[in-house]
Amino acid sequence: MTVLHMPLIKKLKSLIDEGQLGQIKLINVTFGSYKPYDVNNRFFNPALAGGALLDIGGYALTGARYFMSESPTAVQTFVDFFETGVDEQSTTILQNTQGELATINLSMQAKQPKALTVSGTKGYFRIMEFPRAQEALWFQTATKTTNVIKVGTTADALKYEIDDFEAALQQPNLATQYNLITDDVFKLFDVLRTKWGLKYSFE
Repeated sequence: MTVLHMPLIKKLKSLIDEGQLGQIKLINVTFGSYKPYDVNNRFFNPALAGGALLDIGGYALTGARYFMSESPTAVQTFVDFFETGVDEQSTTILQNTQGELATINLSMQAKQPKALTVSGTKGYFRIMEFPRAQEALWFQTATKTTNVIKVGTTADALKYEIDDFEAALQQPNLATQYNLITDDVFKLFDVLRTKWGLKYSFE
């Protein structure tokens, strides 16, 4: 997932680790696409694992999980189904033992900004077009000021992904870090589908 490999995302995570945002409290992710109403389109086809979760949900869940300090321990979720039986839109709330809450809103029939906001006791940052973002707005509560943080370029998103893949081959600890996030996202896929009672036609 490109979101894990963008220099901006790594920079923001390092600032969190330094305590610049204080204690993380809330994470909010929105990702909505408007797909033409067509039951035969792959986006709505249960034979092709259609629906929002396995299409745009991977980016949203990855972004939310990356900025949580530990794996979620509780999940609440609500879903609306398309007429073909796949998930058309959903809202999911994640919680962990550190008191961090993350909300993820997905839709395939309502356009939403690809936005990720992380809020802590010292301020918040907001990233637009977060899967391949190159800048974020950083608000400091104490000074009531907003700064723009710019790192990397959107155009090089796939290059950053390849660079990290090559680095992970040489440094097993990097692969372990990426695998932890990916494993949690895939577990969340299963948890959400189970809670929704969602099965694809080939299962």
